[in-house]
Amino acid sequence: MIKMRSSIYFLLFASIFSSLLFIGCKESSYDIEMLAHDPETDSIVYKVNTVETLTDLHRLEGRATTVLGGLSIELDYQLQEVRWNEVGSSVAFNALKAGDVYYPEDYSSLAMISVYYGIERAMLFFESVGMEKNRLENLETYYFAEVISIDELGQIEDEAAANNAFYMPIDENDRGFYILPFTIDVGVPLSMNPGVLTHEYTHAVFQELILDNLTNGLAAGQVNDNYLYGLNEGLADVFAVALTGDPDYIRPSISDIQVTRNAAEIIEYKAVYDMDAESLGPLQFNPYVIGAFVSATLYEMERRFQGLPSNSTGIPGLAMRQEVATAAFSSMKALGDYGAEYFVLTDFFNQLLSQFSAARQPVACQVLAERYAIHYSELEVCH
Repeated sequence: MIKMRSSIYFLLFASIFSSLLFIGCKESSYDIEMLAHDPETDSIVYKVNTVETLTDLHRLEGRATTVLGGLSIELDYQLQEVRWNEVGSSVAFNALKAGDVYYPEDYSSLAMISVYYGIERAMLFFESVGMEKNRLENLETYYFAEVISIDELGQIEDEAAANNAFYMPIDENDRGFYILPFTIDVGVPLSMNPGVLTHEYTHAVFQELILDNLTNGLAAGQVNDNYLYGLNEGLADVFAVALTGDPDYIRPSISDIQVTRNAAEIIEYKAVYDMDAESLGPLQFNPYVIGAFVSATLYEMERRFQGLPSNSTGIPGLAMRQEVATAAFSSMKALGDYGAEYFVLTDFFNQLLSQFSAARQPVACQVLAERYAIHYSELEVCH
């Protein structure tokens, strides 16, 4: 278990900075000690990282997100409504400075800056693969939010009340990340897992690029929602793996997951995936099944592009992961502009293949011939 360091120890050599000194209107970089996942030891450790996009350190406001506290919300699936019990308010980040490094004074400050940094990393990664700067503005992060989930039968779902992190768009003006209460004595909390935060950030990007542009079709029932839900989950894992380099990034936080999320697994597309996507309602459909296929397929493309043996355990380098992530991001933008009245997964793969160079396309087609065989004839570039 991580224990907070004594403030008395730091007072021997640190000076306390007034809240006024934290406040600014331009982005500034700060070296701050925070909690981070160490993949070598598979544990949470103290680490000094550089936070690049804060405009107000004391309130944890910046280009990546604004951290708020004190939120209480009810998600009522029976009545199909959202009820706000308490709206969020500004937080206070308390830190001591020794040399050029800020050391959080309390647990909340330590946890909140760690969350901000994880979301910032996700944003900067997307900008590195083609997302315009400030494309996603005013995203808020609700720290230690109380989220009460009520199912279709009117029963409170206890399992959703803690150790969870998710993105939720309530309406076009209220979109953000929800960090539920967590402890760090068992495993890696979801909100401390950089892959999980990147996964959730990808949902915000998917919303911006694709779902918002297809709202009319969705409302009219002209777009097959389930294929989009599956693609949304799959691309969220694609970008999480690309940033972390860990094909099984979620394992440190959830070891007994029902549907495999390990992108290194060999997953072939089955006819039942189409049957479920086209026949089940959104509450019965499991988007992680198609999502896992998408993630594993793109990961195998990265590996083949890198020259690694088929289905081996080698991990592609960052440059290769960024190359495929760039193609995936461009495909998301193209799909948003596509405006199809009926979307199927092949639409995404046709877009993706068109983003690859002529030298990459035959390799990607070979992966799809092996794993997407039942729809391979529909892939335009491959024929």
